[in-house]
Amino acid sequence: MHRSKTSIRETYDRIASSYAASRTRPWPEVLEFIATLPATSTVLDVGCGHGRHAKPAARAGCRVVGVDLCRPLLAIGDDASADATTARIEWVVGDATSLPICGSTFDAALCVAVLHHLPPHEDRVAALAEVRRVLRPSGRAFISVWAKDNPYLRDVLGLRVEADDVEVPWHLPDGTAVPRFYHLFSEGELERLIIESRLHGERYFRASGNLFAVTTRDG
Repeated sequence: MHRSKTSIRETYDRIASSYAASRTRPWPEVLEFIATLPATSTVLDVGCGHGRHAKPAARAGCRVVGVDLCRPLLAIGDDASADATTARIEWVVGDATSLPICGSTFDAALCVAVLHHLPPHEDRVAALAEVRRVLRPSGRAFISVWAKDNPYLRDVLGLRVEADDVEVPWHLPDGTAVPRFYHLFSEGELERLIIESRLHGERYFRASGNLFAVTTRDG
């Protein structure tokens, strides 16, 4: 199983076009969080990809910076001919575990479907610690991960999940299956990760096979 950040970046470089084409709708849970932010908020979207959630935040009036390791996804997101909203987003190549961002800069952060693609536990902690570092003292973050008991894995993908780390295939238009690494989160694991990163959990909930957390920088 490929477990390096380099291999994960290479995977998304390879599937970027078909991934962006099939992932166009923002998650309602993320939209609900964005709706709680003042319109003038500065928002960091960690692992922004092609901007599925950065763009709704920009449309809501927020100043948005999107960070991702996958240059092809960032290029798709930064296509002003497809969406004029992109002009209000700054697209930055960067690693979630070492963000190229000054500390105490953002009012809010999104970290949606990112942590479960980071292979070692230490990287998952580092990514959340980086989110905390770049938030202002009153800043809040919205975090999501795949749950190990997500029924999609069994009912749609036909996977029998026993291990925490799995490979889930992405099917390209030509029929090629490209494996994607996932660390699946058990009950309570996200809460422990947030505590370890020194963020403060404000609210935890489950929806659509995902685990969600709304956190603050300081308790």
